[in-house]
Amino acid sequence: MKNESREFEVELKLKARVTMQDIDDIMCTALDGGITGWCGAAKPVGKRLGEYAHEQIARDGSLMLYDAESSDKWELTLDKFLRGLAQAVEDGVPVAIDAGSGSIDPSEVDADGADMIIQYALFGEVVFG
Repeated sequence: MKNESREFEVELKLKARVTMQDIDDIMCTALDGGITGWCGAAKPVGKRLGEYAHEQIARDGSLMLYDAESSDKWELTLDKFLRGLAQAVEDGVPVAIDAGSGSIDPSEVDADGADMIIQYALFGEVVFG
């Protein structure tokens, strides 16, 4: 009998738990290198809700992100961030999720992954390569 290797695909529905610290960590990665290729500045909208700009989103605030080469700007909110995170995971951005607890491990999200999460949040797709 021939030794065959077969693969099967299973569709899973998964819920993930995202903490404020997870969001802060991903936002810090994004602002410290992930989005800097296309984003020239990030400024809190209204009152600063944390000590640092990357803490704004998890505290239900928003950040205005300014294009590096034009006058375009986009507002990032918690709802947009969470939708972007979900879409990024669905599209294969490496975000480790513990199947038992549903918690994510943001240490797995590198600068490219953080960039993709923010782009999905703002544009629904990756616009800046």
